[in-house]
This record gives sequence, structure tokens and C-alpha cells, in this order.
Amino acid sequence: MRRRASDGRSDGLTAGRTVAVALLLLTVRPSGRLAAQELPLNAGALFLVFPVGAQAVGMGQTAIAASGRGDAAFWNPAGLATLSDDEFALHTATLVAGRSNVLGAYFPSRGIGVIGGAVYLVDYGDLDRTDINGNTIARIAPRNFEFLASYATNLTGSFAFGINYKLVQFRVDCSGDCRDFPAGTGATHALDVGGQFSVGPGGPLRIGVAVRNIGFRLQVQNQAQADALPTRLAVGALYEVRLRPATGRALDQAFDLKLAADVDSPWGQAGQSETRVGLDIGYQRLVRVRAGYAFVQDGLSGPSVGLGLESGSLGVDLARAFLTGSDLQVESPTFFSFRVSF
Repeated sequence: MRRRASDGRSDGLTAGRTVAVALLLLTVRPSGRLAAQELPLNAGALFLVFPVGAQAVGMGQTAIAASGRGDAAFWNPAGLATLSDDEFALHTATLVAGRSNVLGAYFPSRGIGVIGGAVYLVDYGDLDRTDINGNTIARIAPRNFEFLASYATNLTGSFAFGINYKLVQFRVDCSGDCRDFPAGTGATHALDVGGQFSVGPGGPLRIGVAVRNIGFRLQVQNQAQADALPTRLAVGALYEVRLRPATGRALDQAFDLKLAADVDSPWGQAGQSETRVGLDIGYQRLVRVRAGYAFVQDGLSGPSVGLGLESGSLGVDLARAFLTGSDLQVESPTFFSFRVSF
């Protein structure tokens, strides 16, 4: 969706960081001039709180205790430790702020653990910059990038540990008449650290803990305007119930139900705690049906549903969130994940 921004001399939006913030706020609020006091915190790194992966979104954005999937890296890197096969995955989403795309690859190695990485892009769309007469004189393109390197391993039979290194970048490119527009680029570094452990015979209960986005402020213009990363402490649990199999069938051939709940809070910052609940029912990995509810901030609160299909080495997940109590223009963002394992 193309949007317009007035010339910097007429409305004061002359900084790369402010343009991206304005773009985000224009999707939330009615069109109008933005005052400086309206700008939110964590503007340059706000994309770090966007959910990744249709499986997690379908379950109400619960994934702190999830395991055996590459997209666990974006929630709790310890969940990678149980990955049994090499995996390539593509995740896309249509969000209120723009379109996000993730390309990831993860490789388990016996005796070492799981290593891999991902590239994450959030495209906020283009802004047509106009002069005082309404003529288009330039095009502004704000983007967020994240380059993720992950490692996870099982330290004992029931405890897994994982860590992410993240290079986070925010940039604003300008083409055309950009003489009064300081297109900017900012980059910073961050870590995610997490653990998971199983409880009970066969490990039906899995508990996860993660601290995400531990790092330096994201500076685009100067140190005074640098944005603190949205560092959060998250705790989650997932409980798996095997339903009664049909007569003559083994237990692993029965339907199963997974119940999950996550709670997270800002780490070292002011803010409210957020709660998520979800369920996943299906037959092995062949067919999965999911639903959940996220009680969160940043406009992504509400119920969600999802569907997962897997055949051989190919897997597809779809999810849709139905936002409530929000002025967001994209009321039902969609998420799609495609996986190849071998």
C-alpha cells in the first residue's frame, strides 16, 4: 500500500527514524499530522515483537515451549535442540505495518547440536514524498532486517539450551529529490537465550524460559534518539495428551492434543505482562488443527486459528489472527509457512 508523506519543510518529518514511525502510526490511527509526543518507544526495533511462524500464531502466539521446528528460534532458541532433520523454511505474513518474510535453514549434528540461521525482512512499503504543492518529488522506502545465527543442544536427557546472535538493522532509502531528507541507517547487535526441560515419564509436559532481544540500543540519527530494544522475559508450558486409540491401534497412531500457555514481561523496562493460550489437535504430523488467544499489546491481541499439513518431507502451515479492540486497518493478518526437511 502506497502512502504519502509531505515535504520535510512543511510537516517536520525529516528523519529516517521518524518516517518509519509515522508509517507504523498511520496504519493505526486516522490520517493526520503526527506530533513528536505521539511517537512510541522502540520505534526502530518494533518489528522484533512481530510473531513469526504460522504454527505459533495459530496457537495464539504460544511457542516458548515449542520444539522440533526451525521457527522456534524466533521464540525460544532452545526449541531447536529437538530438531531431528535438516530443515529449510519460508515464513511470510501480511501485517498491519507491512509484509514480513523469513528464510531459515537449520542443521542438526550428532554430538554437536543444532546450528543454523535465518534472514528476516519487514517491508513497510513505499512513501511518496510530496512538495508543498502536492507534487511527488521522491520515494522513501523504510525497511527492517534481521540476520539470525542460532545454536541449540541437549545438555541432559531432559534439558535443552539455545542461543541466538542477531544483527538488527533499520534503514530508510530515498530516491528522487532527497536533498532535504537524511536517509538513515542504524544497526545493533542482540542475543536471545533460552532453556527448555521435560517433566514426567515420556516428557508430556515441556516448560520453556527465554530472554529475548538483549542488546544495545538501535541508533539511527544520534545517541539521544537511539531506541532501546524490546527485551522481554518469557515463560511457557506445553502439555501433550494422547487420546485413546482405536481398537487394535498402537498409542502412537492415536490423535493427540497439545495445550500451551505463555506469559512474558518487559525485562528492565516499564510495561505490562502479556498472556497467550493455545491448543493443537491432530493425527501425528499429518493433519493439525489449531486455535488460541493472545492477550498482548501492539495491536496483535485477539483470537487465532490455524491448520497444518505434512506429507513426507514437505509441510505447510496456515494461520489467521482476528484482532479485537484495535483500530488497525489490517484486521485479520494472515501467516504462511512452508518447510522442507530431509
